[in-house]
Amino acid sequence: MILAAMLSTAALSLLLPSARMMPPALSPFSRVPVAHMAVATPAEATDVLPRSPLPRNAAVSWALHKFGGASLATPELYQQCGDLLIDESRRQIEEIGSCVPTMAIVSARGGVTDRLIKVVEASLQGIDESKELMMAVASEQVEAVRILAGDEIAAEVGAQIMEDAESLVGVMRAISLLRTIPPSTMELVTGYGEVWSAMTMQAYLRGKGVPTAWLDARDVLIVEQSGGAGLGDKGSSNTVGTDPLWDLTAKKVVEWFAAPDQAHLGEADCKEAAPIVVVTGFVASTQEGAPTTLKRSGSDYSATIFAKLMDASGITMWKNVNGVYTADPRVVPEAYSIERLKYDEAIELAYFGAQVLHPSAMQPCIEGEIPIYVRNVFNPSHPGTVIEGRACMLSECLALVDTATDDGPPIKGITSVSELALRCSSAPHRRSACSRPWPPCGRCSRRAVRPQCAVASKWRTWRRKRSTNSA
Repeated sequence: MILAAMLSTAALSLLLPSARMMPPALSPFSRVPVAHMAVATPAEATDVLPRSPLPRNAAVSWALHKFGGASLATPELYQQCGDLLIDESRRQIEEIGSCVPTMAIVSARGGVTDRLIKVVEASLQGIDESKELMMAVASEQVEAVRILAGDEIAAEVGAQIMEDAESLVGVMRAISLLRTIPPSTMELVTGYGEVWSAMTMQAYLRGKGVPTAWLDARDVLIVEQSGGAGLGDKGSSNTVGTDPLWDLTAKKVVEWFAAPDQAHLGEADCKEAAPIVVVTGFVASTQEGAPTTLKRSGSDYSATIFAKLMDASGITMWKNVNGVYTADPRVVPEAYSIERLKYDEAIELAYFGAQVLHPSAMQPCIEGEIPIYVRNVFNPSHPGTVIEGRACMLSECLALVDTATDDGPPIKGITSVSELALRCSSAPHRRSACSRPWPPCGRCSRRAVRPQCAVASKWRTWRRKRSTNSA
Protein backbone atom coordinates (compact mmCIF):
# COMPACT_ATOMS: atom_id res chain seq x y z
CA MET A 1 0.00 0.00 0.00
CA ILE A 2 1.24 3.46 -0.81
CA LEU A 3 0.00 6.63 0.78
CA ALA A 4 -1.09 9.06 -1.90
CA ALA A 5 -0.91 12.84 -1.73
CA MET A 6 -2.21 14.71 1.30
CA LEU A 7 -4.92 17.14 0.28
CA SER A 8 -5.08 20.39 2.24
CA THR A 9 -8.10 22.25 1.03
CA ALA A 10 -11.28 24.02 2.04
CA ALA A 11 -14.54 22.11 1.90
CA LEU A 12 -17.05 24.41 0.23
CA SER A 13 -20.82 24.43 0.45
CA LEU A 14 -23.15 26.47 -1.74
CA LEU A 15 -26.50 26.85 -0.05
CA LEU A 16 -29.54 26.89 -2.27
CA PRO A 17 -32.58 28.66 -0.85
CA SER A 18 -35.07 26.56 1.05
CA ALA A 19 -33.14 23.30 0.62
CA ARG A 20 -34.23 21.04 3.46
CA MET A 21 -31.58 18.60 4.69
CA MET A 22 -30.17 16.88 1.62
CA PRO A 23 -29.77 13.10 1.81
CA PRO A 24 -26.20 11.93 2.47
CA ALA A 25 -25.80 10.82 -1.16
CA LEU A 26 -26.08 14.42 -2.30
CA SER A 27 -23.76 15.96 0.29
CA PRO A 28 -20.33 14.41 -0.23
CA PHE A 29 -18.31 16.85 1.83
CA SER A 30 -20.39 16.97 5.01
CA ARG A 31 -18.44 16.26 8.17
CA VAL A 32 -21.35 14.23 9.57
CA PRO A 33 -24.38 12.61 7.95
CA VAL A 34 -26.60 15.36 6.65
CA ALA A 35 -29.66 13.90 8.34
CA HIS A 36 -28.13 15.80 11.22
CA MET A 37 -30.77 15.54 13.90
CA ALA A 38 -34.33 14.50 14.46
CA VAL A 39 -36.28 17.73 14.68
CA ALA A 40 -39.88 17.62 15.77
CA THR A 41 -42.12 19.71 13.62
CA PRO A 42 -44.67 22.00 15.33
CA ALA A 43 -47.40 19.49 14.56
CA GLU A 44 -45.44 16.75 16.30
CA ALA A 45 -44.58 18.83 19.35
CA THR A 46 -48.07 18.65 20.82
CA ASP A 47 -47.19 18.66 24.51
CA VAL A 48 -47.91 22.03 26.09
CA LEU A 49 -45.41 22.97 28.78
CA PRO A 50 -46.58 24.69 31.97
CA ARG A 51 -45.84 28.42 31.83
CA SER A 52 -45.97 31.34 34.22
CA PRO A 53 -48.54 34.11 33.72
CA LEU A 54 -47.31 37.15 31.85
CA PRO A 55 -46.55 40.34 33.81
CA ARG A 56 -49.38 42.82 34.29
CA ASN A 57 -50.67 44.49 31.09
CA ALA A 58 -48.15 42.70 28.86
CA ALA A 59 -49.45 42.71 25.28
CA VAL A 60 -46.99 40.12 23.98
CA SER A 61 -45.02 37.19 25.30
CA TRP A 62 -41.46 37.36 26.53
CA ALA A 63 -38.64 38.45 24.21
CA LEU A 64 -35.33 36.64 24.64
CA HIS A 65 -31.87 38.16 24.14
CA LYS A 66 -28.53 36.42 24.27
CA PHE A 67 -25.14 38.10 24.82
CA GLY A 68 -21.81 36.34 24.38
CA GLY A 69 -18.63 36.93 26.31
CA ALA A 70 -17.16 39.27 23.69
CA SER A 71 -20.13 41.60 24.23
CA LEU A 72 -19.51 41.59 28.00
CA ALA A 73 -15.74 41.99 28.18
CA THR A 74 -15.66 45.34 30.04
CA PRO A 75 -17.93 47.34 32.38
CA GLU A 76 -18.62 49.69 29.48
CA LEU A 77 -19.91 46.80 27.38
CA TYR A 78 -22.10 45.56 30.24
CA GLN A 79 -23.58 49.05 30.38
CA GLN A 80 -24.10 49.11 26.61
CA CYS A 81 -25.86 45.74 26.65
CA GLY A 82 -27.94 46.69 29.67
CA ASP A 83 -29.10 49.91 28.00
CA LEU A 84 -29.85 47.89 24.87
CA LEU A 85 -32.12 45.58 26.87
CA ILE A 86 -34.01 48.55 28.30
CA ASP A 87 -34.37 50.17 24.88
CA GLU A 88 -35.52 46.94 23.24
CA SER A 89 -38.13 46.34 25.94
CA ARG A 90 -39.61 49.79 25.27
CA ARG A 91 -39.19 49.91 21.48
CA GLN A 92 -42.72 48.71 20.60
CA ILE A 93 -44.68 50.56 23.28
CA GLU A 94 -46.40 52.87 20.78
CA GLU A 95 -47.16 50.02 18.39
CA ILE A 96 -48.56 47.43 20.82
CA GLY A 97 -49.43 49.57 23.83
CA SER A 98 -47.01 48.04 26.33
CA CYS A 99 -43.37 47.29 26.98
CA VAL A 100 -42.14 43.80 26.20
CA PRO A 101 -41.23 41.51 29.13
CA THR A 102 -37.61 40.63 28.55
CA MET A 103 -35.27 37.80 29.43
CA ALA A 104 -31.51 38.01 28.80
CA ILE A 105 -29.20 34.98 28.71
CA VAL A 106 -25.60 35.98 29.38
CA SER A 107 -22.26 34.27 28.96
CA ALA A 108 -19.30 34.79 31.26
CA ARG A 109 -17.36 38.04 31.00
CA GLY A 110 -14.96 37.88 28.06
CA GLY A 111 -12.02 35.57 28.85
CA VAL A 112 -13.25 34.49 32.28
CA THR A 113 -14.04 30.88 31.35
CA ASP A 114 -10.50 30.36 30.04
CA ARG A 115 -9.09 31.96 33.19
CA LEU A 116 -11.17 29.70 35.43
CA ILE A 117 -9.85 26.69 33.53
CA LYS A 118 -6.33 27.91 34.31
CA VAL A 119 -7.33 28.26 37.97
CA VAL A 120 -8.32 24.60 38.07
CA GLU A 121 -5.23 23.44 36.16
CA ALA A 122 -2.93 25.48 38.43
CA SER A 123 -4.28 23.67 41.50
CA LEU A 124 -2.47 20.53 40.33
CA GLN A 125 0.83 22.31 41.02
CA GLY A 126 -0.22 23.86 44.31
CA ILE A 127 -2.94 25.88 45.99
CA ASP A 128 -1.17 29.25 46.26
CA GLU A 129 -1.07 30.10 42.55
CA SER A 130 -4.57 28.74 42.04
CA LYS A 131 -5.97 30.87 44.87
CA GLU A 132 -4.22 33.98 43.54
CA LEU A 133 -5.70 33.47 40.08
CA MET A 134 -9.17 32.83 41.50
CA MET A 135 -9.17 35.93 43.67
CA ALA A 136 -7.98 38.04 40.73
CA VAL A 137 -10.94 36.91 38.60
CA ALA A 138 -13.43 37.48 41.43
CA SER A 139 -11.99 40.90 42.36
CA GLU A 140 -12.21 42.13 38.77
CA GLN A 141 -15.86 41.06 38.61
CA VAL A 142 -16.61 42.90 41.86
CA GLU A 143 -14.89 46.01 40.52
CA ALA A 144 -17.06 45.83 37.40
CA VAL A 145 -20.16 45.73 39.62
CA ARG A 146 -18.92 48.77 41.56
CA ILE A 147 -18.36 50.76 38.36
CA LEU A 148 -21.78 49.81 37.00
CA ALA A 149 -24.02 49.96 40.08
CA GLY A 150 -22.23 51.99 42.73
CA ASP A 151 -20.77 51.13 46.12
CA GLU A 152 -24.00 50.16 47.91
CA ILE A 153 -25.10 47.49 45.44
CA ALA A 154 -21.49 46.41 44.86
CA ALA A 155 -21.06 45.73 48.58
CA GLU A 156 -24.00 43.30 48.54
CA VAL A 157 -23.23 41.60 45.22
CA GLY A 158 -19.48 41.67 45.77
CA ALA A 159 -19.82 39.87 49.11
CA GLN A 160 -21.66 37.02 47.37
CA ILE A 161 -19.05 36.81 44.60
CA MET A 162 -16.16 36.70 47.07
CA GLU A 163 -17.97 34.06 49.14
CA ASP A 164 -18.33 31.94 46.00
CA ALA A 165 -14.62 32.42 45.25
CA GLU A 166 -13.63 31.29 48.75
CA SER A 167 -15.77 28.17 48.37
CA LEU A 168 -14.11 27.39 45.05
CA VAL A 169 -10.68 27.73 46.64
CA GLY A 170 -11.75 24.85 48.87
CA VAL A 171 -12.47 22.83 45.73
CA MET A 172 -8.98 23.71 44.47
CA ARG A 173 -7.49 22.32 47.68
CA ALA A 174 -9.26 19.03 47.07
CA ILE A 175 -7.89 18.89 43.51
CA SER A 176 -4.36 19.59 44.76
CA LEU A 177 -4.67 16.55 47.02
CA LEU A 178 -6.27 14.31 44.39
CA ARG A 179 -3.71 15.28 41.71
CA THR A 180 -6.40 14.85 39.09
CA ILE A 181 -9.25 16.97 37.75
CA PRO A 182 -12.64 15.23 37.59
CA PRO A 183 -14.62 16.52 34.56
CA SER A 184 -17.59 17.39 36.78
CA THR A 185 -15.34 19.58 38.95
CA MET A 186 -14.16 21.52 35.92
CA GLU A 187 -17.80 22.11 34.95
CA LEU A 188 -18.65 23.28 38.45
CA VAL A 189 -15.84 25.85 38.64
CA THR A 190 -16.12 27.26 35.11
CA GLY A 191 -19.88 27.68 35.48
CA TYR A 192 -19.35 30.47 38.01
CA GLY A 193 -18.25 32.78 35.20
CA GLU A 194 -21.85 32.86 33.98
CA VAL A 195 -23.23 33.14 37.53
CA TRP A 196 -21.11 36.21 38.30
CA SER A 197 -21.88 37.71 34.89
CA ALA A 198 -25.64 37.43 35.48
CA MET A 199 -25.26 39.01 38.91
CA THR A 200 -23.30 41.87 37.35
CA MET A 201 -25.86 42.60 34.63
CA GLN A 202 -28.73 42.41 37.11
CA ALA A 203 -26.91 44.79 39.44
CA TYR A 204 -26.64 47.38 36.67
CA LEU A 205 -30.33 47.07 35.74
CA ARG A 206 -31.27 47.29 39.40
CA GLY A 207 -29.27 50.50 39.70
CA LYS A 208 -31.26 51.90 36.77
CA GLY A 209 -34.54 51.29 38.59
CA VAL A 210 -35.70 48.46 36.32
CA PRO A 211 -37.86 45.68 37.85
CA THR A 212 -35.34 42.87 37.54
CA ALA A 213 -34.01 39.61 38.97
CA TRP A 214 -31.35 37.09 38.05
CA LEU A 215 -32.04 33.40 37.60
CA ASP A 216 -29.40 30.74 38.23
CA ALA A 217 -30.17 28.20 35.51
CA ARG A 218 -28.74 25.45 37.73
CA ASP A 219 -31.86 25.84 39.90
CA VAL A 220 -34.32 25.16 37.08
CA LEU A 221 -32.67 23.73 33.95
CA ILE A 222 -32.49 19.97 34.43
CA VAL A 223 -30.72 17.96 31.74
CA GLU A 224 -30.11 14.33 30.99
CA GLN A 225 -26.51 13.59 30.07
CA SER A 226 -25.84 10.79 27.63
CA GLY A 227 -22.58 12.19 26.27
CA GLY A 228 -20.58 12.17 29.51
CA ALA A 229 -19.24 14.98 31.68
CA GLY A 230 -16.70 17.58 30.63
CA LEU A 231 -16.61 20.97 28.96
CA GLY A 232 -16.04 19.93 25.37
CA ASP A 233 -13.90 21.85 22.90
CA LYS A 234 -13.91 25.63 22.78
CA GLY A 235 -15.98 26.98 19.91
CA SER A 236 -17.47 23.58 19.03
CA SER A 237 -20.94 24.22 20.50
CA ASN A 238 -21.25 20.45 20.74
CA THR A 239 -24.38 20.06 22.83
CA VAL A 240 -25.04 16.51 21.68
CA GLY A 241 -25.74 14.26 24.66
CA THR A 242 -27.12 17.05 26.87
CA ASP A 243 -30.89 17.00 26.60
CA PRO A 244 -33.26 19.13 28.70
CA LEU A 245 -35.99 17.38 30.63
CA TRP A 246 -38.71 19.70 29.42
CA ASP A 247 -41.60 19.00 31.79
CA LEU A 248 -39.47 19.01 34.93
CA THR A 249 -37.61 22.14 33.85
CA ALA A 250 -40.81 23.98 32.93
CA LYS A 251 -42.33 23.21 36.33
CA LYS A 252 -39.24 24.52 38.09
CA VAL A 253 -39.35 27.74 36.04
CA VAL A 254 -43.01 28.24 37.02
CA GLU A 255 -42.09 27.65 40.67
CA TRP A 256 -39.25 30.17 40.45
CA PHE A 257 -41.54 32.90 39.12
CA ALA A 258 -44.16 32.06 41.77
CA ALA A 259 -41.70 32.47 44.65
CA PRO A 260 -42.16 35.57 46.88
CA ASP A 261 -38.75 36.94 45.89
CA GLN A 262 -39.96 37.24 42.29
CA ALA A 263 -43.39 38.74 43.08
CA HIS A 264 -42.28 42.16 41.85
CA LEU A 265 -41.77 40.74 38.35
CA GLY A 266 -45.41 39.76 37.92
CA GLU A 267 -46.63 42.96 39.56
CA ALA A 268 -44.62 45.19 37.21
CA ASP A 269 -46.92 47.23 34.94
CA CYS A 270 -45.75 46.72 31.36
CA LYS A 271 -47.48 49.92 30.30
CA GLU A 272 -44.73 51.73 32.21
CA ALA A 273 -41.75 49.38 32.39
CA ALA A 274 -41.32 45.71 31.63
CA PRO A 275 -39.44 43.35 33.93
CA ILE A 276 -36.03 42.10 32.76
CA VAL A 277 -34.84 38.71 34.00
CA VAL A 278 -31.14 37.90 33.58
CA VAL A 279 -30.36 34.18 33.23
CA THR A 280 -27.07 32.33 33.38
CA GLY A 281 -26.15 30.67 30.11
CA PHE A 282 -24.05 27.52 29.77
CA VAL A 283 -24.90 25.99 33.18
CA ALA A 284 -27.52 23.43 34.20
CA SER A 285 -28.05 20.58 36.66
CA THR A 286 -28.52 16.84 36.40
CA GLN A 287 -31.51 14.97 37.81
CA GLU A 288 -29.38 14.15 40.84
CA GLY A 289 -28.80 17.86 41.47
CA ALA A 290 -25.16 17.91 40.36
CA PRO A 291 -24.07 21.09 38.56
CA THR A 292 -23.18 20.55 34.92
CA THR A 293 -22.91 22.53 31.68
CA LEU A 294 -24.18 22.55 28.11
CA LYS A 295 -20.52 22.34 27.01
CA ARG A 296 -18.28 25.10 25.68
CA SER A 297 -20.11 27.78 23.68
CA GLY A 298 -23.40 26.25 24.86
CA SER A 299 -25.01 29.55 25.87
CA ASP A 300 -26.81 29.70 22.52
CA TYR A 301 -28.49 26.43 23.46
CA SER A 302 -29.40 27.88 26.87
CA ALA A 303 -31.03 30.81 25.12
CA THR A 304 -33.18 28.74 22.78
CA ILE A 305 -34.17 26.36 25.60
CA PHE A 306 -35.49 29.27 27.66
CA ALA A 307 -37.13 30.73 24.55
CA LYS A 308 -39.22 27.57 24.25
CA LEU A 309 -39.90 27.45 28.00
CA MET A 310 -41.18 31.03 27.98
CA ASP A 311 -43.10 30.63 24.70
CA ALA A 312 -41.07 33.60 23.49
CA SER A 313 -42.25 35.95 20.77
CA GLY A 314 -38.69 35.95 19.40
CA ILE A 315 -35.06 35.53 20.35
CA THR A 316 -32.20 37.86 19.38
CA MET A 317 -28.65 36.54 19.20
CA TRP A 318 -26.42 39.57 19.63
CA LYS A 319 -23.17 39.13 17.70
CA ASN A 320 -20.45 41.49 16.47
CA VAL A 321 -21.60 41.35 12.82
CA ASN A 322 -24.71 42.52 10.97
CA GLY A 323 -26.39 39.12 10.83
CA VAL A 324 -25.51 36.04 8.77
CA TYR A 325 -23.39 36.87 5.74
CA THR A 326 -23.43 35.42 2.22
CA ALA A 327 -19.78 34.43 2.76
CA ASP A 328 -17.01 34.94 5.27
CA PRO A 329 -16.35 38.72 5.03
CA ARG A 330 -12.73 38.11 6.04
CA VAL A 331 -12.30 36.09 2.85
CA VAL A 332 -14.87 37.77 0.59
CA PRO A 333 -14.93 41.55 1.25
CA GLU A 334 -18.02 41.93 -0.96
CA ALA A 335 -20.12 39.67 1.27
CA TYR A 336 -23.30 41.15 2.72
CA SER A 337 -25.81 40.12 5.36
CA ILE A 338 -28.72 37.88 4.39
CA GLU A 339 -32.12 39.32 5.22
CA ARG A 340 -33.95 36.01 5.78
CA LEU A 341 -33.09 32.35 6.22
CA LYS A 342 -35.06 29.20 6.89
CA TYR A 343 -34.17 27.08 9.91
CA ASP A 344 -32.91 24.33 7.61
CA GLU A 345 -30.73 26.74 5.66
CA ALA A 346 -29.17 28.04 8.85
CA ILE A 347 -28.55 24.46 9.98
CA GLU A 348 -26.71 23.63 6.75
CA LEU A 349 -24.64 26.81 6.95
CA ALA A 350 -23.70 26.00 10.53
CA TYR A 351 -22.65 22.44 9.73
CA PHE A 352 -20.45 23.65 6.89
CA GLY A 353 -18.57 26.20 8.97
CA ALA A 354 -20.69 29.35 9.25
CA GLN A 355 -20.62 30.92 12.72
CA VAL A 356 -24.37 31.20 13.14
CA LEU A 357 -25.38 28.94 16.02
CA HIS A 358 -25.21 25.19 16.48
CA PRO A 359 -28.00 23.16 14.86
CA SER A 360 -28.82 21.56 18.20
CA ALA A 361 -29.45 25.05 19.57
CA MET A 362 -31.94 25.66 16.78
CA GLN A 363 -34.16 22.69 17.65
CA PRO A 364 -36.19 24.32 20.49
CA CYS A 365 -37.02 27.28 18.24
CA ILE A 366 -38.08 24.99 15.40
CA GLU A 367 -40.40 23.10 17.72
CA GLY A 368 -41.81 26.32 19.18
CA GLU A 369 -41.93 28.19 15.84
CA ILE A 370 -39.90 30.99 17.42
CA PRO A 371 -38.09 33.38 15.06
CA ILE A 372 -34.38 33.90 15.65
CA TYR A 373 -32.85 37.31 14.95
CA VAL A 374 -29.10 37.63 14.47
CA ARG A 375 -28.11 41.27 15.05
CA ASN A 376 -25.05 43.39 15.72
CA VAL A 377 -24.67 44.53 19.33
CA PHE A 378 -22.45 47.37 18.12
CA ASN A 379 -24.90 48.39 15.38
CA PRO A 380 -28.38 47.72 16.81
CA SER A 381 -30.10 49.86 14.18
CA HIS A 382 -29.23 47.27 11.53
CA PRO A 383 -32.07 44.71 11.13
CA GLY A 384 -29.65 41.80 10.76
CA THR A 385 -30.93 38.36 9.73
CA VAL A 386 -34.17 36.66 10.74
CA ILE A 387 -34.28 32.85 10.79
CA GLU A 388 -37.75 31.29 10.72
CA GLY A 389 -39.90 28.78 8.84
CA ARG A 390 -39.11 25.37 7.36
CA ALA A 391 -37.60 24.82 3.96
CA CYS A 392 -39.01 22.95 1.00
CA MET A 393 -37.72 19.51 0.10
CA LEU A 394 -34.71 19.16 -2.18
CA SER A 395 -36.77 18.02 -5.18
CA GLU A 396 -38.89 21.16 -4.91
CA CYS A 397 -35.83 23.33 -4.42
CA LEU A 398 -34.03 22.06 -7.51
CA ALA A 399 -36.95 23.19 -9.64
CA LEU A 400 -36.31 26.74 -8.45
CA VAL A 401 -32.57 26.85 -9.12
CA ASP A 402 -32.91 28.86 -12.33
CA THR A 403 -35.40 31.36 -10.93
CA ALA A 404 -35.33 33.93 -8.17
CA THR A 405 -37.93 33.40 -5.46
CA ASP A 406 -39.50 35.47 -2.75
CA ASP A 407 -36.74 34.18 -0.48
CA GLY A 408 -34.05 35.87 -2.56
CA PRO A 409 -31.55 34.75 -5.18
CA PRO A 410 -31.02 31.06 -6.07
CA ILE A 411 -27.90 30.81 -3.89
CA LYS A 412 -28.15 32.14 -0.34
CA GLY A 413 -24.57 31.80 0.83
CA ILE A 414 -21.21 30.08 0.57
CA THR A 415 -19.43 28.56 3.55
CA SER A 416 -16.10 26.83 3.93
CA VAL A 417 -14.18 24.66 6.34
CA SER A 418 -10.50 25.57 6.11
CA GLU A 419 -7.45 23.39 6.75
CA LEU A 420 -9.30 20.19 5.93
CA ALA A 421 -6.91 17.30 5.21
CA LEU A 422 -7.81 14.04 3.48
CA ARG A 423 -5.34 11.18 3.48
CA CYS A 424 -5.90 8.65 0.73
CA SER A 425 -4.27 5.32 0.00
CA SER A 426 -4.30 3.17 -3.13
CA ALA A 427 -2.75 -0.07 -4.31
CA PRO A 428 0.08 -0.05 -6.90
CA HIS A 429 -0.52 -1.36 -10.39
CA ARG A 430 1.91 -3.78 -11.94
CA ARG A 431 4.58 -1.38 -13.20
CA SER A 432 4.62 1.45 -10.71
CA ALA A 433 2.84 2.91 -7.77
CA CYS A 434 0.03 5.38 -8.35
CA SER A 435 0.76 8.44 -6.23
CA ARG A 436 -2.12 10.56 -7.43
CA PRO A 437 -4.81 11.69 -4.97
CA TRP A 438 -7.98 9.64 -4.97
CA PRO A 439 -9.70 8.96 -7.26
CA PRO A 440 -6.63 7.34 -8.86
CA CYS A 441 -5.68 7.48 -12.51
CA GLY A 442 -7.74 5.39 -14.92
CA ARG A 443 -4.92 2.97 -15.33
CA CYS A 444 -5.11 1.67 -11.79
CA SER A 445 -8.62 2.65 -10.77
CA ARG A 446 -9.96 -0.89 -11.00
CA ARG A 447 -7.29 -2.22 -8.68
CA ALA A 448 -7.26 0.72 -6.32
CA VAL A 449 -8.07 0.27 -2.67
CA ARG A 450 -10.50 3.06 -2.04
CA PRO A 451 -9.96 5.24 1.02
CA GLN A 452 -12.04 4.19 3.99
CA CYS A 453 -12.62 7.64 5.51
CA ALA A 454 -16.18 8.96 5.80
CA VAL A 455 -15.60 11.79 3.31
CA ALA A 456 -14.42 9.41 0.60
CA SER A 457 -17.32 7.06 1.30
CA LYS A 458 -19.82 9.88 0.80
CA TRP A 459 -17.98 10.98 -2.33
CA ARG A 460 -18.30 7.52 -3.84
CA THR A 461 -22.00 7.33 -2.96
CA TRP A 462 -22.63 10.75 -4.45
CA ARG A 463 -20.79 9.93 -7.68
CA ARG A 464 -22.67 6.65 -8.03
CA LYS A 465 -25.99 8.38 -7.42
CA ARG A 466 -25.14 11.11 -9.90
CA SER A 467 -24.19 8.58 -12.58
CA THR A 468 -27.43 6.71 -12.06
CA ASN A 469 -29.50 9.88 -12.37
CA SER A 470 -27.65 10.92 -15.52
CA ALA A 471 -28.29 7.56 -17.08
